[in-house]
Amino acid sequence: MKVLLASLCLVGFLLISLLILSYLRQSWQPKPVPPIETGQFALEDLRVELESALLRSGISLDQIKTGEQNGVATFDVGSPFPPEAVLRSLSERVQRVTPDARIDTGIHPDAIAVYLRDRIVYLLRFTPPPIEPPPYQPPLLQPPLVQPPLSPPGRGRMAIIMDDLGQDMRSARSLLDIDLAVTFAIIPKNERATRVATLAHQHGREVIVHIPMEPKGYPAMNPGTDALFLKLSAEDIRRRFQSYLQRVPFAVGGNNHMGSKFTQSQEQMTVVIDELRKAGMFFVDSRTSGQSVAFEVALAAGVPAASRDLFLDNVQNEELIAREIHKLVRLAIKRGRAVGICHPYPQTLAALRREADYIRSQGVEVVPVSQLLVR
Repeated sequence: MKVLLASLCLVGFLLISLLILSYLRQSWQPKPVPPIETGQFALEDLRVELESALLRSGISLDQIKTGEQNGVATFDVGSPFPPEAVLRSLSERVQRVTPDARIDTGIHPDAIAVYLRDRIVYLLRFTPPPIEPPPYQPPLLQPPLVQPPLSPPGRGRMAIIMDDLGQDMRSARSLLDIDLAVTFAIIPKNERATRVATLAHQHGREVIVHIPMEPKGYPAMNPGTDALFLKLSAEDIRRRFQSYLQRVPFAVGGNNHMGSKFTQSQEQMTVVIDELRKAGMFFVDSRTSGQSVAFEVALAAGVPAASRDLFLDNVQNEELIAREIHKLVRLAIKRGRAVGICHPYPQTLAALRREADYIRSQGVEVVPVSQLLVR
């Protein structure tokens, strides 16, 4: 009897031990790692940052060939491996897109791998060209510009600048659907600034930086984050301006966003114009103040410039905007050239789409604003 009880106790002990071991085994089993999420949005933004970094380092589009190898997007770049400063800039750019992204230069002496978490999503391979490259020119440098001649009577050219872009992709795509060479003016701190600039460039539209500047009546009227204010030092103005260029790739010029107070200061505008000069860019004075000195400061510094003639959509009414477009056309015919500024309101987009054929019927050509600059 005692032997039987002992056997039963032993069996019970073993069963309980097995149950405990099974529970512990399940509790300590590592949880599966979730699969990497490489959403199209993150990948597209990384691609934009890579292309922008390459272009700003002096590499031209015809030196870059894209492809795919084993599911990884590749950039074959006909240029030497970039210096440390470019690598640091590139690392900062991909980190701004997402903290899960990083670059790695250790996989090959002439290659950069871009990781999203633990997976390579882009591979940049650098091969110096076999012949001596032409002298370096910054990607934003424009050919020498001269004052355009007046057009023959009955004909003219006009530029239309669409301000305040970069907040969303829908208005940018709607503008691209209109058969007019409208210039894209993009606010650097807008959420989609870089993507809109890239999209416009890919469709052959001219891109300029819509430079936020202090208006009269601030802070009731707010030009936005990191705008240029009169109280800033020259060093701070330069630093903020350079950040604008990082956010708006492919920009060839700039115009002021607000700035009715800032553009009256010759001292502070001289700093901005000097930065534009060094980048090979032009300036368009939006003329938000009758006392603006921006146009004159630009010309005095040798920076090609233009000045706004009409605001087309002070009133958000399609019929009234159409009338202003007609007025701009008449001005272009009379003077040979004219510059209008508008905004991505639905009424403005509708009026431009509706009046495109009228503009052409009057023998007036809508051109990028860079073609109407004076020196």
